[in-house]
Amino acid sequence: SVRTLAQRKIYQAGSRLAARKEVDDYLSEKEQIQAIRNWWKENGAFVIAGLVLGIAGLTGWNFWQNYKLERAEAAGAVYTELVTAADRLDLDLATASLETLQSDYSSTPYLAQGRLMLAKLHVTRGEFAAAADQLEAVVSQTDDPELEQVARIRLARTLLAADESTRALEVLDLSRAGAFEPRFHEVRGDILLSRGETAAALEEYARALEGPQDGVIDRQAVQLKLDSIGADAGKSQVEPMGDA
Repeated sequence: SVRTLAQRKIYQAGSRLAARKEVDDYLSEKEQIQAIRNWWKENGAFVIAGLVLGIAGLTGWNFWQNYKLERAEAAGAVYTELVTAADRLDLDLATASLETLQSDYSSTPYLAQGRLMLAKLHVTRGEFAAAADQLEAVVSQTDDPELEQVARIRLARTLLAADESTRALEVLDLSRAGAFEPRFHEVRGDILLSRGETAAALEEYARALEGPQDGVIDRQAVQLKLDSIGADAGKSQVEPMGDA
């Protein structure tokens, strides 16, 4: 019938349109694939190189971190050996341990800590010159400002014990004091007092109490020094009265 014929033609037309669409989609996919192939041909080597470098860089970074960790652990073991030797007053072993730190692990913070420990051992033995040598090395070589300040304070006290008060005062350069300025003033006061310079010592103790002292000085101890010196100075100014 006419109706059936019309339906058949509509179906055939639809089939042709669907087939054409499939062909168009196919061609479009082929073009996309070809475009991807062309891009990969031009840039693939760079992508692969980037991936290789990235993986190599990550591997290298992990290796470096592990290497540093292993060295730090090894240096820590040597430092522990040094501390044990110092506690036992074994100067030979302590010195040998420090030499190992200096030759093999000089880039670690354990070297400076080892010098401080060996200096303490020398002071215990009354070897002030040897102790001063170790402390001076810390002062000149460390990149840690606070560690430098601690070493300066210990060096000043060591030099004072060795009757080198002038050098001790020079070591306590206030421009290098930082947060340890109150402590610098206190030790400078001790040095000046040992030289009989009472007025100057009083001034240093007073200045030590002016700034923040939390964790730096013992405020009560400094105040006792200040009061004691002030009382002694007051007594020395009282002249005895003669008989009427």
